[in-house]
Amino acid sequence: MRLGAILVIGAVGNGVSKETPGPTLLKDSGVAVLLEEPLACIEIAGRSITERIVERLTAAGVETISVLTSIAPSNLQFRASFDNVQFEKVNDVVSAVRQKLAEFSESGIDHAFLSSAEAYAETDLLDFFYFHREARQLVTRAFDRQGPLDLWVVDCSKAEDVNFRDLVSDDQAGGTSYFIREYVNRLTHPRSLRQFAEDALRGRCESRPSGQQIRPGVWMDDKAVVHRKARIVAPVYIGRRAEVKADVVVTRFSTIEKDCCVDCGTVVEDSSILANTNIGIWLDVCHAVVCGNQLFSLGRDVAIKISDASIMSSNASGATNLARLSNKGSVGSAGSKDGSTKNGSKNEHSSPKRWRSNATSFPGVGKMSSKGPVIIMELPEQLKQNEVKTFMRELEPLLDSARPCIVFDCSKIQDIDSAGVEMLLQSLELAMKRDGDLKLAAVSPASAIILELMRVDRLFEVFDTAEEATRSFQTFAPAVVPQSQPWYAAGYGLAELKTAN
Repeated sequence: MRLGAILVIGAVGNGVSKETPGPTLLKDSGVAVLLEEPLACIEIAGRSITERIVERLTAAGVETISVLTSIAPSNLQFRASFDNVQFEKVNDVVSAVRQKLAEFSESGIDHAFLSSAEAYAETDLLDFFYFHREARQLVTRAFDRQGPLDLWVVDCSKAEDVNFRDLVSDDQAGGTSYFIREYVNRLTHPRSLRQFAEDALRGRCESRPSGQQIRPGVWMDDKAVVHRKARIVAPVYIGRRAEVKADVVVTRFSTIEKDCCVDCGTVVEDSSILANTNIGIWLDVCHAVVCGNQLFSLGRDVAIKISDASIMSSNASGATNLARLSNKGSVGSAGSKDGSTKNGSKNEHSSPKRWRSNATSFPGVGKMSSKGPVIIMELPEQLKQNEVKTFMRELEPLLDSARPCIVFDCSKIQDIDSAGVEMLLQSLELAMKRDGDLKLAAVSPASAIILELMRVDRLFEVFDTAEEATRSFQTFAPAVVPQSQPWYAAGYGLAELKTAN
């Protein structure tokens, strides 16, 4: 008995898989962010799904494994050495699969596994093969509780009789099927990576994180560095050469992959920081997958790009020194309507002064109206460092009035950075100093992620519409009490309480 295997990565939807080809895409309100590599090539808990599949095929006694890809992975590197694996970049997946099966047959390999790298299944591959051989069919496809999987066993000598276009049909007729009861993960979304990381840390699947378990639930890989003042709450994984600095908290099944750096005071909760990523100081990274300067919010199903390297950046060289980074400057881009982002990043060693600007073409406040004492201001599309100084010049006269009641309509915002967030905080502070208030309305999910990331979302009252925010000012009208009058004055209904006491 001689077995071979063909593993397809990337644009397998052209003939071998029903999944969407190419990079993974998240969309929300016109925001589009791409992962540069197929999910199967991205390391999670220390190794890529492709390497884990190759390891299982090798353990099943497969003599030769041919990895076909129509997308050249830039960082597809296996940690282990496999002498039986060959990589080949192809344009036509169907033709390449036919050719490989013919080569297998000529070399004396009778049967071969055909699998998409995006279909990870921990089934007994030899039992799958024996089931196929006893059924005496040309092709046997694997199924699980969710339906058909992109995993087959093919008779190499009769591969010419197989119609590969019909092979991927979910309503395949006339063939046998093999039901898988074990662990299965379909890599169709960054959420699938998070699910696999959690399952590996929980022990729900056979795969385990790489490295050593230094204490129950805490996995540390080679040359990982964790500051003694950092807090690591099991179960978590810290990858090769990763650096976790002082006062960092890593918790709730999070994974920090190789060559990452998490700087001081940042919290990583229920998130995966993918390889070669730098995370700045005093941030909250929750329920997300971070890849370089791209953040995928799994709770909101939104992707954004962070344009300031001092907040989040790609670390392709593997260097992990963030000692001089700070959270000043441009935070990020919530994305434009066509999915593009404007790079407003600054030198990571600079410390820009507050409100420093050379703006020459600021659109100003898009629209301003008032309903009674409440002023509604429609913020512009760009709320970044170069525009804030001019905006504050228009806003300050309103904040100088007695008891200012202001609503910021954020529905038009497409780009917001840390200067924009700082402007919101300063406006709120100035309004409250004059016994007023400032509230936000119509905040997009992408802008909300920036506020959450910067830990300021809880400081503002946020409403779905400007009308709701306006009504909220009218629901409570505090009595005007002279400063000389005690706090238990009759106007508050507390005089009787004081007498009773």
